[in-house]
Amino acid sequence: MEKMRKKKKVEIPNCLPDCRSVRNFLRGFHTEATKETYAKKLSYFLAYCGMEPDVLLSAGQESPRKVQNLMIDYVEEKKGEVSGSTLQLFRGALRHFFEMNDVESGINWNRISKMIPHARKTGNDRAPSVEEIRRMVGLADLRTKCVILVCATSGIRVGAFEGMTYGDLVPIRGGGGGGGGEGEDGLVGAKLIVYRGDREQYATFVTSECYGVVQEYMDMRRAAGEDVTAKSPLIRDVWDHNAHRKARSKDPGVARPVTSKSIANMMGRFLKSIDMRDGADASSGRYEFKQVHGLRKFFKTNAERAMKTLDVEKLMGHAENYYKPSDEYLQEQYSKAAAHLVVSESHELRGRLEQQAAVSDQKMGELERENASLQNRLDKIDDKYEAVREILDKLLVAKVG
Repeated sequence: MEKMRKKKKVEIPNCLPDCRSVRNFLRGFHTEATKETYAKKLSYFLAYCGMEPDVLLSAGQESPRKVQNLMIDYVEEKKGEVSGSTLQLFRGALRHFFEMNDVESGINWNRISKMIPHARKTGNDRAPSVEEIRRMVGLADLRTKCVILVCATSGIRVGAFEGMTYGDLVPIRGGGGGGGGEGEDGLVGAKLIVYRGDREQYATFVTSECYGVVQEYMDMRRAAGEDVTAKSPLIRDVWDHNAHRKARSKDPGVARPVTSKSIANMMGRFLKSIDMRDGADASSGRYEFKQVHGLRKFFKTNAERAMKTLDVEKLMGHAENYYKPSDEYLQEQYSKAAAHLVVSESHELRGRLEQQAAVSDQKMGELERENASLQNRLDKIDDKYEAVREILDKLLVAKVG
């Protein structure tokens, strides 16, 4: 039994005490990011009302109206400070806390919902421009560059990196023609399996430019001593041989996957370091484009220049029960949009040259077909001329004879 308890032990966030009610609360989440978000919301309310988790649980059983009034007071106090969506998360965290501890609290959750302002449905943030992404890529280290290009050319969410392995990225060679820049070995891009093994699994694609940078990243990891296999994390932790820095791994041969929060924090620090976080709205603290989700908006904005919205949504993992296109069809459609997802100027120039070459080949083919048609008409005219000449010769011989 002791061994079984160790296997099922739940890691408690620093913001919450270690007790049975908290452990039950934390077992109901599928991702670490969601768990941490809900844990913080619960801890804020516990601090507000000055209760321990078990005390709050008992109060919910004995006097649910009192707890409900505390929640309403909390919502009223926070209305002008935080958004409606944040308050909805707070309500969800508390309801989850009572449900996971099998407490029928008697709290009127609908009443609390009606007290919460409506969440803002649309964001004012924009997608970063290709020039801004080009600057990011030019100043980023190899790992950050991989994150930027994978997100910008595939449209995945930052949470998709959790559990994603090198084997989920499958190169595609030959038959490109999409203007995205074909590699010297015929590489036209790669297929990316997202959330492999989960119910939400789907396939999207990345450009040949992105795949090339991922290969550079893997080569760097191999050179450092890692045995890179199909099961290796696509994005791993960093390592540092400096003995005075304890926060990082010392053994580059041991690859540890990173969480979506780590990647988001990494991108936030990087954008600040290159002075791309100066456009904040002073009243809301929001920036012109989000540090990672903005790359997803870049993908949608630019892919729709050459693809149907429905196909773009499919590549972004948005479910549609009755629309089931094949991966081959989606790959063909993605190749049309690849030219609009290229970041580096050299790949963009190569894509334009390929497009011009394809147009030239098409025109040359049309000229050759026209030439063949003209030659065929001339041959027919020659045949008719010979036939008329024979008739005239026969008439002339008959007249003279």
